[in-house]
Amino acid sequence: MRTYWKFSAAEQILFGQNTARQVGSELALMGLRSAFIVTDSNLIKAGVVDVVRASLSEAAIDSIIFEGGTPEPSTDIVSNAVAAARKTNVDVVIGIGGGSNIDVAKVVAAILTHGGTPFDYFGEDKVPGRTIPIIAVPTTAGTGSETTPVAVLEDVTQKLKLAVSSNYLLPRLAVIDPLLTVSCPAKVTAESGMDALTHAVEAYTLIEHFALPIPADMRVAFPGKNPLSDAHATRAIQLIGANLRTAVYQPHNVAAREAMSLAALMAGMAFANSGLSAVHALQYPVGALTHTSHGLGNAILLPAVCDYLLPAQTREFAEIADLLGECADGTSDRDAAMWAIEAIRQIKTDVGIPNGLSDIGVTADDIPAMAQSTLRYQRLIRCSPRPLNAEAFEWILRRAL
Repeated sequence: MRTYWKFSAAEQILFGQNTARQVGSELALMGLRSAFIVTDSNLIKAGVVDVVRASLSEAAIDSIIFEGGTPEPSTDIVSNAVAAARKTNVDVVIGIGGGSNIDVAKVVAAILTHGGTPFDYFGEDKVPGRTIPIIAVPTTAGTGSETTPVAVLEDVTQKLKLAVSSNYLLPRLAVIDPLLTVSCPAKVTAESGMDALTHAVEAYTLIEHFALPIPADMRVAFPGKNPLSDAHATRAIQLIGANLRTAVYQPHNVAAREAMSLAALMAGMAFANSGLSAVHALQYPVGALTHTSHGLGNAILLPAVCDYLLPAQTREFAEIADLLGECADGTSDRDAAMWAIEAIRQIKTDVGIPNGLSDIGVTADDIPAMAQSTLRYQRLIRCSPRPLNAEAFEWILRRAL
């Protein structure tokens, strides 16, 4: 049994309005001179990348742009980005965009430093050492990738979503400028926000860190929830419950955007240290089958997973009800826990997320194969407070259908 816990995050976090204009000066302080920017064409057209690039120019830092980022990046995207980066002598990689662009930037930095291909790094602790600096500039409030040690890619050889997990992928600097999220469409805001809510709820309802039957000397990326991850997760849940609807329907409400950016950051810090579980494990086959966004799949799956976990984590869900403003004096923990799950369903509905998996193309016939496919994600399954097997996954998928 473990007798300790640890907590990791991005080396530095710069948070606030207009902080994107400070990227160049921050990199100059690090002695960096040549930046490789991973982004996508939509952000270039929106002028978001210009803000960062102008700050680099002012600091006499050269930059080249790779605009091939996609919402669900593959190993091919990483290989293309690496080929582009090797045409010059870069000493820092900047990911600008949603979690997908930041994830690509992380793996690009690993390959530029240590060689190989993306396939060499799938799994846990496969990155052999520090990489050239990774700078994360999120333009959505959801993934938390700016402060996590994980990058998720599609393995094009297997048509599967797989993860690279290593603390060496933690960004050297995360720059969170809420103003960069103002241009997000309502759909992206909703799905990203529900992704952040999923991170926070899963992190808070995992098995306790000290309950994991793992030898103390074993290196495990996600050691279960701990007091500090709980503190970040609960505050994130509270912020999302109070602000996601406003951010979706009042996109220029800067206070709501700032609150959601903070929530996404804190939820990311929570799950980066506690882990994730059934929702994310199931989302991999759901995303592969439906080609829908990560946040959308998580949003649809989350209430059904909560239903499954409720008997094992009644107290935690009762506390979530209080965080979402759903608790009343004298309410039993079980009733409060059920209210929490209904509150999550209501947030999902209010921000325009489809009701069930059938709305995004999943059929009952797909469920057995999807449940079997989910079993391969043991790094996500092992921290569940209630056992997860093929039968459990089928129950959850049918509940979410």
